[in-house]
Amino acid sequence: MAKASALVMLASVTVAGCSSNAPTMDRAAMVSERPSEKPSAVEPTKAGGEANPLPTRVANSPDVRKNIVQTKCAAVPGGWGAQGTARNPGKKAVTYKVVVYFTTTKATTLDYAQALVKVPPGETVTWKAKKRFPAEREMLCPMPGISVVS
Repeated sequence: MAKASALVMLASVTVAGCSSNAPTMDRAAMVSERPSEKPSAVEPTKAGGEANPLPTRVANSPDVRKNIVQTKCAAVPGGWGAQGTARNPGKKAVTYKVVVYFTTTKATTLDYAQALVKVPPGETVTWKAKKRFPAEREMLCPMPGISVVS
């Protein structure tokens, strides 16, 4: 019975992590919030195969999150990617920084990518963040950091 419950729970986390209807904060909560703690025992890799350390500080503005939506978390040639939309309800252009971690279904971070998204006032634009790395068959795309850079 406990094994069946664990499988149902894992299945719901997997579906929620890749669903565009899942709240962003739920996916981000799977990544360690303490910057000094490595969220993964697996080191991300650079294109040349050497270690690519995860950022130790990720800027995050909770009030800005409502303007960023993730609509896709899927395999890309040679790795994994996420995409979505960024909305600017303001009267001046804004540039958002979106940090996406690529994690296993058990929340081990394998790599990350970021997107700088310039959005004119009153507009909505598409953003994409992708990375080449040895991904697993199923991955999640939590967004631990969303901030304004200009």
